[in-house]
Amino acid sequence: MGKYDAQRAAHEFLLKHLRSQEPFTLADFIAATGWDKPGTYKPHLSKHFKGLIENVEGGRFKISHTTSYRVTEAFRRLVSWRKFRQHVTQVRRNVTNYAPSVFEVLIYDFLMPLTNEGPLRITLDTLFFKETLVSKLKTIPPADLSKVFPCPGGQSKDQHLQAILGFIEDHFLGYSISHVDGRFRSGSVLTYDEVAQFQRDGERYLIDETTAVTRFIFPYRTPDELEKIRFLFQALFVRSIIQLVNGEEQIWMLESGPERTVHIWRAPDDDDEEAEEEDE
Repeated sequence: MGKYDAQRAAHEFLLKHLRSQEPFTLADFIAATGWDKPGTYKPHLSKHFKGLIENVEGGRFKISHTTSYRVTEAFRRLVSWRKFRQHVTQVRRNVTNYAPSVFEVLIYDFLMPLTNEGPLRITLDTLFFKETLVSKLKTIPPADLSKVFPCPGGQSKDQHLQAILGFIEDHFLGYSISHVDGRFRSGSVLTYDEVAQFQRDGERYLIDETTAVTRFIFPYRTPDELEKIRFLFQALFVRSIIQLVNGEEQIWMLESGPERTVHIWRAPDDDDEEAEEEDE
């Protein structure tokens, strides 16, 4: 038996009962872990698991073959095996030999009003699920996709798709959102008197606005890898974000990589839209 086999069994047993909230007995716990000696299971239950499990009938925690137990919400902080093992063994791992890895980096920052943050999180989160990714990839013209991700001879469409999903899995891991406060001029540069009249008419000249900055960081090693990241980011994330915040006057995206650039999407003027409608 491996050194941590019994602890892994205990972790899996408690995690399963956390999710199901089904009660269990001491006999169930012993059968799952193999800790059949009182000198083994009693210290774990009374010292390490106290607070993580409770008596179903309530009252003071006790260890008994006639008692039913339930895993408490406190166990959620130990759902990771690593954290659980540290808790059980009381070993506090101090790492002093981290091995550094050096990469080139591509960073995208989207800047948009804070009112978009909630829907934005929901939209972005769907892009971390396989079903959404598959459906989005199928909307990309096959010719465009094959230019960046050539399909090797003999590889089926499904195998090709799985290879692209593997690339996404390795590179598109998450994002962060921060808030910054800013002040913006709402229109043309005006004089003090013009601004006074502007404000008397109920308009605002200087606008205070909190901006949500959504950041994506992509480490990469080769130009080919960079090209693939850029292509997929535009096809999957940028298109979804633009569709979501449609209606904003401007959308800014800063790109920091081999070159520093800013991408700005501007909504057409009302006059331009009316002209287009008249032409039609």
